Amino acid sequence: MKRFLAPIFVLAAVVSCTHDPINPDPNPNGSGLCDPDTVYFANEVLPLFTSNCADAGCHGDSNPADGISLTNYNDIMKEVKAGNPNNSEVYEVLFETGNDQMPPPPAAPLDSLSKWKIYTWIAQGALNNSCNECDSNSVTFSASILPTIQAQCQSCHNAGNASGGVNLDGHGNVVNAVNNSGLMAAINRISKPMPPAASLSDCELAKFDKWIADGMPNN
Repeated sequence: MKRFLAPIFVLAAVVSCTHDPINPDPNPNGSGLCDPDTVYFANEVLPLFTSNCADAGCHGDSNPADGISLTNYNDIMKEVKAGNPNNSEVYEVLFETGNDQMPPPPAAPLDSLSKWKIYTWIAQGALNNSCNECDSNSVTFSASILPTIQAQCQSCHNAGNASGGVNLDGHGNVVNAVNNSGLMAAINRISKPMPPAASLSDCELAKFDKWIADGMPNN
């Protein structure tokens, strides 16, 4: 398969470039309450691809680069071997370096937590699964806001590639973007819609609203 995957982002966890086995507990659910031991395609995996790989000229539905579209489950599964992440091109390509890095510069390499999510989703059978649980009351920056920023925004809005002059690396920059750069209008698609490829979910937007109402703490 030819190289692919356009901008993705930064978040820290524990996956090494040696592809050490993770051996997750495959306990996939259908729609319903979220199981903390399951990685859900619709909630966690698809947003990584739609927000960062489906831009014009990359891997969207219209003239996808290398003929590879990554906008829906069926197309993504063409690059996946269910239950076998280390033989799935969509996972293996994330460990390229230098000129072959995917996503390509100036985007940062895909962070360890996002790689772990893709690995675990594939290891758990690469199911077309989802869950509907939304806790918009117990909201923290580190667990509720930062993962969405990193998964949906930081490929274009980071210290090395601050598109539109907006850097979303870290708590202080996110607060500044809310106060001075119209972040909420953008993610609510009132002004220039962000992320461009897909809207944030109602649950994600509710968490932003709660965090802002709480005074935007760095918690």
